[in-house]
Amino acid sequence: MPSSARLASASRISLLLSLTLAAGAGQAAAPTQVFTLQPAADTSIFGGLDDISDGQGGSLWTSVTASGLVRRALLRFDLSAIPDDQRVVSASLSLYLSNSRGAHDIGLHRMTASWGEGASNGGNAGVGDIARPGDATWRWRDYQLAEWSTPGGDFALAASSTAFVGLQGLRYTWDSTAAMVGDVQGWLDDPASNHGWIMIGDEVTQQGAKRFASRHDVDASLRPLLVVHTAPIPEPATWALWAAGLAGLVGVARRRRG
Repeated sequence: MPSSARLASASRISLLLSLTLAAGAGQAAAPTQVFTLQPAADTSIFGGLDDISDGQGGSLWTSVTASGLVRRALLRFDLSAIPDDQRVVSASLSLYLSNSRGAHDIGLHRMTASWGEGASNGGNAGVGDIARPGDATWRWRDYQLAEWSTPGGDFALAASSTAFVGLQGLRYTWDSTAAMVGDVQGWLDDPASNHGWIMIGDEVTQQGAKRFASRHDVDASLRPLLVVHTAPIPEPATWALWAAGLAGLVGVARRRRG
């Protein structure tokens, strides 16, 4: 190949490489955002007690009491603050444990049906209160209007994340997993499917009860927090430029080999 042709070829390769790297650098430099959210609704439901809830109580309850009462906690978050042009990179949930017996895993399961938070308020006693309209109970997802398909809540069997919970007076985190990211991204894509999570602990061993601060705790610093990291969804033009640059490099390389 004449020197002038080689120079022109090298110039084309340099230009294409510059475009490709620029497109990639633009994506890499895209800033991430962090959204820290408190629940829009949370409550506790009590095993076998169809008319008991705790929508406005200051605590969320899981696991089994000394008397054998099973409890589960439900949380749902409003994601409307996250712009449509963002995709979820990570999502983690943290709760403050105010009282505890024993130590065990507590799973976070995606809810598959809607549920309500009414005016019931059991305080911090752990026994709940008489359900009010709109409350979720062990039997009802909307008290006396709509039942769960399965008593105790409708949820995905596989946990989206799990935390080992023991000592009280600490904040525990359900770390980001692919399943948690999928849950939150799915809710962003389809807000009507956002029914939040249910927390399920050891429901076999008695005296393993766990009490967490709810969104109604008087101390705002102890309330549940969902932390979502997002990044901008790539612009179609950026991907097209990236693809064109790569295709050009491949084409030049093939011609040079020929």
